[in-house]
Amino acid sequence: MQRPTIPLDQLIAYLFGADPLLAAEVGPCLVASPRFRAFAEVYRDKIRKKARGLRDDESRRDLAFELAIALRLLEERRFAVEYESYGVGQRAPDFRVTFRSGLRFNVEVRRLRGAAATPGPTADPGRLIRAVCDKLGQLPAAMMNMLVIGADGPSSATDTLAPVMQWLEARAAQKDEALFVQRGFAGTRDFLRHYQRLSGALWVVSEPAAPRVNLWRNPQARHPLPPDLARALSQPAS
Repeated sequence: MQRPTIPLDQLIAYLFGADPLLAAEVGPCLVASPRFRAFAEVYRDKIRKKARGLRDDESRRDLAFELAIALRLLEERRFAVEYESYGVGQRAPDFRVTFRSGLRFNVEVRRLRGAAATPGPTADPGRLIRAVCDKLGQLPAAMMNMLVIGADGPSSATDTLAPVMQWLEARAAQKDEALFVQRGFAGTRDFLRHYQRLSGALWVVSEPAAPRVNLWRNPQARHPLPPDLARALSQPAS
């Protein structure tokens, strides 16, 4: 990635001049991370357009979380990160990342608004299950895909990621057609076709004192995560 060329104060004003709260939240990250600053400079027009189109505080938090995931990816120096490389406005992953010599994978980001629901063994898992099903439709078929999920502040839902996926698999095994039609699929087979595109999911807990991540690897993935990539993704942010 190219070295930054725009003075930092001018870059922050260009990106977030219309939103001082976002500037206050993301600005220090631009100061602390030269790689994130270079990324923001390369994609400044996209970020500025998103920042200017924010409708409310929740959408501002969504964008802040999306940029926080970009920062997290860039902290791994073996990752080269592209932003919305499939085009703006399309149902496609947020980031395309290159690891090692040409190994590519997609990253789709979803922040759960409000408190995360905790699923029971038989009950509908709520927000998390809806988020997963919604995002499956954005995953391309020909390469590895990661889903990164998070929520504001501490959350016990970190430990529910694997049970949610197991719950989905169980409902598909029982051919619960109505459930998957309700979630936007043509049925169980259509769900499984999209589900197999998901290589893994990462829950990110943004606790300043102890940031945590929880990686789930899809045993049914057509493109599974190699062990070294899984380790790189699951390392705590520095």
